[in-house]
Amino acid sequence: MKAGEATLQKILNTSRQFIIPIFQRNFSWEKKQFKQLWTDIQRASKFTRERTHFIGSIVYIDMGTPAGRPQQLMLIDGQQRLTTLSLLLCALKRYVQKNDVETNLIKTKKIDNQFLLNSDEMGDDKYKLLLNAQDRETYIKLLEQTEFTVNTPSKRIMNCYEYFYQQIEKCADDLNSIFLGILNLSLVAISLDKDKDNPQLIFESMNSTGKDLAQSDLLRNYLLMDLSTREQNRLYTTYWKPMEDAFGQYAYLEKFDYFIRDFLTIKQNNGHICKVNDVYEQFKRYYIEQNLTKEDILKEIFIYAKYYAAIELDREKDKDLRMYWRQIRMIDCHVAYPFFLQLYHDYEQKNLAKEDFILIIKTTISYIVRRAICEIPTNSLNKTFAVFYNKINKQDYVNSVLKEYILKTAYRAFPTDYEVREKLQTKDIYHFRLKNYLLEMLENYYHKEPIDIVRDNYTIEHIMPQSPELNTTWQKMLGENWREVQKIYLHTLGNLTLTGYNSEMGNKSFEEKLNGENGFKHSHLKLNQYVASCEAWNKKSIQQRTSLLTDLILKIWSYPVFKNK
Repeated sequence: MKAGEATLQKILNTSRQFIIPIFQRNFSWEKKQFKQLWTDIQRASKFTRERTHFIGSIVYIDMGTPAGRPQQLMLIDGQQRLTTLSLLLCALKRYVQKNDVETNLIKTKKIDNQFLLNSDEMGDDKYKLLLNAQDRETYIKLLEQTEFTVNTPSKRIMNCYEYFYQQIEKCADDLNSIFLGILNLSLVAISLDKDKDNPQLIFESMNSTGKDLAQSDLLRNYLLMDLSTREQNRLYTTYWKPMEDAFGQYAYLEKFDYFIRDFLTIKQNNGHICKVNDVYEQFKRYYIEQNLTKEDILKEIFIYAKYYAAIELDREKDKDLRMYWRQIRMIDCHVAYPFFLQLYHDYEQKNLAKEDFILIIKTTISYIVRRAICEIPTNSLNKTFAVFYNKINKQDYVNSVLKEYILKTAYRAFPTDYEVREKLQTKDIYHFRLKNYLLEMLENYYHKEPIDIVRDNYTIEHIMPQSPELNTTWQKMLGENWREVQKIYLHTLGNLTLTGYNSEMGNKSFEEKLNGENGFKHSHLKLNQYVASCEAWNKKSIQQRTSLLTDLILKIWSYPVFKNK
């Protein structure tokens, strides 16, 4: 290992090319990091040339200099920093060129030749920085000023470029200071010996500070880093790249670590659920214990990633399953994902019929919803679903699942119809976390053209108004104890409905809400039919509607019944 401090200009102002290997994470810096770098540049702009501002390090392996080509340097660490600085310089060059404001210090060719391009080279050799597959096209098109031709640009690359272009516009009268600040930045450049140094260990230690790497980034590097370039490319393009594409740019950053956690929960098969920040260490232990090849483990991850994307990211192709996965997302049923992933694998392997798969999903939804209605704590559910699959009898698959649900007791019990009905009599549904889902499903039960509350801009309406001082018309309708009736039944199921005209209804009288231009009698929503049939709205009306809607809830989210063979 060789290390030395150098300015950005010294690092880049030569015929060399920093290559970000395919196993490295995509560009992931955000506004917080951009802002910090911009602050560093402004501070460094006030220094004399003898003084520099240290901004971190880069680590690379010298891959040699092919005949007639730039020196090839594989960038192991520091790609976020180097990419951001390159995008900043790209933005500065574009601004200077567009506004014809070159100075003795800042010239577009100087920026190109010293920081961005190997101007005498052709093809990919032309670029001093060559990003990985996801970001490369967007970056190159920005350099070539043709980014508008990219079908699916890297959002983070574009966000970075646009952020710095806007900052440069604000400092248009002081461009020389900006450039001086860039020239006064320094980094520690660490060159590894590819035959002696262990890049993975160095990579892990170098990334213990700053913007944390995702656990999946460490995992990917662990699986691919020490392979030949040819093998890296093959495994990456066969397995990892399709997973990145299936997840998409943001979901990959936000959700892939959670998928790996669920994958490990399944594979460890002992009910242990690791913390998401421990995924990488847990994965290494699993991989070593199983004595798998890297292709074997990548193939396993790839298979389950497809299932996860179908469930969590709306990638399901089957329209029936897609409908139920949407419900799973609506009720935030992530605790059951390890269980669903195992079921999905059996379904894909033709060991579980589609109708049985759907029945189990529906029953699981009922289990979660009923427990939420009955306010049963959820802290036991992770463990419940982590070991559920182990209890399935494959000879009587679906019934063994239903039996397991029925036999659960105490804090893991499946709430009965009686328990649900009792709870719903006076339960505050308006502040219930599943209120939108509950009302949407009730509305859609008889609909061939289902509504979507968010998409269709529906809101929840209190039929008896929320105002603490009801007008005399409402007081008279509710009776002498109107305050008590309002206090007990205001937020209950029977007093809530859906409307697209919430602001128009407000505290109006029941007659106005009923017969007005946008009143309940003119509503096409099924939820409003009973309301429209009432002449008065009081405790009795609310109780009757609660009872009717509860009957429907018990049908939609039904208690398990064994399937006849």
